[in-house]
Amino acid sequence: MTRTIATFSGRVQNVGFRDAVQRIAARYDVAGTVRNVRDGERLEIDVEGDDDDVRAFLDDVLEHPPRYARVEHIDRRDAEPLGRHGFSVAPTTASP
Repeated sequence: MTRTIATFSGRVQNVGFRDAVQRIAARYDVAGTVRNVRDGERLEIDVEGDDDDVRAFLDDVLEHPPRYARVEHIDRRDAEPLGRHGFSVAPTTASP
C-alpha cells in the first residue's frame, strides 16, 4: 500500500479536471480525493492503493487530461496511507 499526493500546476481549474480524475479513478483500485487549490492555478490529487495501481492511475491522468487543460508542473510526494475507501471530489483547499 502506498500513498502519493500529486499537485498539478498550470491550467487545471475550470476545465473539468476534477471530474476527469474521478472518472479515471473509477477504472483503478485506488482511493482518495481530488481538489482545487484556492490559488486558481493548482489541483491536488491525494491517492492511495497498490503501488502499481497508483502509478498507472497517475500516468492515465497525465495521458488523458481534459481537452483545455495544460499541465505545466507536477510535484509528487509520498505520505503515510490512511486506509481510505472510494475516490471523491473534495472541497477546495487553501494550499496543499
